[in-house]
Amino acid sequence: MHRLQNVEERKANRRAIYGRSKFTKDPAITDDTCDEVPFAGAYESGALNGVDHGKDCAQVTAVRADDTGANAADRPTITLVGPFTGEEKCVRGHIPGDFNSGLGGTYGVSSRARVWLTTTASG
Repeated sequence: MHRLQNVEERKANRRAIYGRSKFTKDPAITDDTCDEVPFAGAYESGALNGVDHGKDCAQVTAVRADDTGANAADRPTITLVGPFTGEEKCVRGHIPGDFNSGLGGTYGVSSRARVWLTTTASG
């Protein structure tokens, strides 16, 4: 993936995939949040590739397998929700909030570190 640096474009990507009235929380997921792949902060985002509503992405939900308090261990798999054709340009998932922010934060830190290392090494 290629990191999209423009904050306003990232916000627009998020609005396209799960903006107001485009995402209905699943009451079975604690602190349900919307997660999209490719990320809104990437040039490969569904919104930058012709998707203007998250309903047009493949839909998935995190499946609870345990209740240890460690989201990665408690929800190790996802399952499809609704129809899936394989032609979707993105995936939109129901993911617990703290799990989602942890994943997105790791991606953001990782991509910023690569930019810094590339700039420093070539500078």
